[in-house]
Amino acid sequence: MSRTTPTDDSRGRDVIVDWRISVPGVPAIVAVARRLVHAALEHSPRCDDIELVTSELMTNAIRHTPSGEAGSLVTLRIRGREGWARIEVADLGSPSWAEPGPAAVEDERGRGLGIIQMLADRSGHDPEADGQVSWAEIHWDAPSGAGPVRFNAVDRK
Repeated sequence: MSRTTPTDDSRGRDVIVDWRISVPGVPAIVAVARRLVHAALEHSPRCDDIELVTSELMTNAIRHTPSGEAGSLVTLRIRGREGWARIEVADLGSPSWAEPGPAAVEDERGRGLGIIQMLADRSGHDPEADGQVSWAEIHWDAPSGAGPVRFNAVDRK
């Protein structure tokens, strides 16, 4: 999978929001991550989808990798501009990746990646030297001529 630079999205457009935070890998942090995404991207018409994708990515990192062990961290990165957002979650998981099988009807878990794939326009997994980064991108139509939506970010003029 191709990587993008911190200053543009996968289509080469400037990013307005670029937030990154490392947090303890504890289950309670998932709600905090959702609130951060909401604060950064609340003007997006797909904010609810972005929050749910963030919740699934964070939960997977905490539940299925060493980042959920005591004293470990998970890094959340929120990037966005009008019409596009990308959520990245870096954890201490194995860089090798095997797509899990489908969850059985009676299973109480195992649907997170399916939810991400259903809601995201693009998603993936990139190996890193010290773990992995799972990511998802969500696109939406920007109203023509309406001007840029103000995101909750510091203006970089």
